Amino acid sequence: MADDTAPAPPHPLASVRRSHGWSYQDLARVVADNARALGVPMAARREKVWRWEHWGVVPERDSQRALARALGVRLREVDARPWPGWLPTFAGIPDGLPWTRAGGLDALDALLDGGGRDPRGHPVLEGPEFRDAVTDWTAATDGARGGGPSPGGAVAGREGQAADEETVAWLERGVLGLRRLDDRLGGAAVRHRVEADLRIALDLLRRGPSRGGLDARLLRAAAGLAQLGGWSATDCGRHGAAQRHFLTGLRLAHGAQDRPQAANLWAGLSLQAVFAGRHDDALTAARAAESAAAGATSRTRAMLATRRARAHAGLGEDSACRRSLEEAGRLLDTAPGDDDPSWIYWFDEAELCAQSGIALLDLGRAEEAAPLLEKALAIQDPLYRRDRTLYTARAALARALTGDLDTARTLTGDAVELARDCGSPRVAIAVEQARTALTPAR
Repeated sequence: MADDTAPAPPHPLASVRRSHGWSYQDLARVVADNARALGVPMAARREKVWRWEHWGVVPERDSQRALARALGVRLREVDARPWPGWLPTFAGIPDGLPWTRAGGLDALDALLDGGGRDPRGHPVLEGPEFRDAVTDWTAATDGARGGGPSPGGAVAGREGQAADEETVAWLERGVLGLRRLDDRLGGAAVRHRVEADLRIALDLLRRGPSRGGLDARLLRAAAGLAQLGGWSATDCGRHGAAQRHFLTGLRLAHGAQDRPQAANLWAGLSLQAVFAGRHDDALTAARAAESAAAGATSRTRAMLATRRARAHAGLGEDSACRRSLEEAGRLLDTAPGDDDPSWIYWFDEAELCAQSGIALLDLGRAEEAAPLLEKALAIQDPLYRRDRTLYTARAALARALTGDLDTARTLTGDAVELARDCGSPRVAIAVEQARTALTPAR
C-alpha cells in the first residue's frame, strides 16, 4: 500500500535550479534573457517559475525553448519528451527508455548531452529508487534469457560508413589503454578522453548496425568506456555522474549480451555507493553483480565477493564481511586466468589483500588490517601508482590507529610523495585522513 503521508519527490525543475545555484528570480531572469535572444519579449517574473515548480503548470512553448537554450538542451529533445521529461536532472538515465539497442543509444546520447555533469550537492539514486533500477535491469535480463538478442528497436541512421574492423579494434585497444592510464594517474586524468571516445562510439553506432559481429563489439567497447567513465567519476567524488555512466553502461552491455561487463558495472555501482556512505545500496548492487555473473570466471567472481565484503563492512556486519573475503580468496586460488575478460587484469593477490585490509579497517579492526595492507604494498605492481598511493595511506592510518606512530609517519610520508603525481581526489582525502590521525602525536 502506498504511503499517502510520504513527501512528494522534488520537481525536476527544482533539481535544475539547485544544480546551477539559481533562485526563482534568477531562473526567471535566465528564461527571459534567452527568450529575448530568440526574438520573444518576456518579463522576468519569479511567480511564473514558482507555479511551474509547485502548481504543475506547464510552461508555454516559448518559455520552454528559452530554458532549453539556457541549459544547452536540443529542441528535438524538448519536442520528443514532454515537460518536464526533457529537463537534465542528472538523476539517472531518462525514464521510460526500452532495453533495446535504440534505448541504449538514447541513454548514451542523454549522458553525453549533459548527463555526465555532476553539480555538487545534487542527489543521486538511492534507497527505493536505486532498488527500482535493479528491478528494471533484472526484468530486462530475465526477459532476454533464452530468447536470443534483445530486439533492436528503431534506430535513426546517420550518414556515413558503419564501423569497420580496424575502427572497432582501435576503440577496444583504447579502452584498455585508458584503464592503464587511470591506474597510473587517477580518474581525473582520463575522464575527458573517455567522454571523447564515447562520442565516437555513439556516432558509429548511430550510423546503423555493423555486420559480422562488429556491432556487438562496438556496443561492448562503449559499455567498457561507460564503466571507465563511471569509475573515473567515482575516483573524483562525482557520484551523480558516476551513477549515470554506470547505468548507461548497463544498457549498452545488455545490448551486447555481455553479462560479465554488466556484473562489472554493478560492482562499480556497489563500490561507488560504499564511498558515498550508502551501504545498503552497495549491498543491493553487489548482489545484482553476482546475479549477472553466472558463468563468469573465478577471478571475476572473486572481485565481486570483495565488493560484497566492502558493503558488509560498511554496515558493520563483521561475520558476513569475513565470509565474503574468505570466498574471494578461495575463488582467486582457483582462477587460471586463461579466459578472463581483459578488464579484470588488475584483480590479483595484491588487490585481494588490499581490499581485505580496507574492509577490516572499516570494521574497526586496524590491527588485522595493517599487515594485509602492507602485504599488498609488498607484492603490488608499482605501475598501479594511484592504488599504491591509496593503500599506503590506508596502511598509515591503520598503523596510527594501532599506536605504531613511527611506522605511520613513514607510510604517510611515502603516501604524500606518491600523491604528487596522482590526480585523484579520493586519494587526496585518504592521505589527509592519515595525516590527521597523526595530529595528536605532533
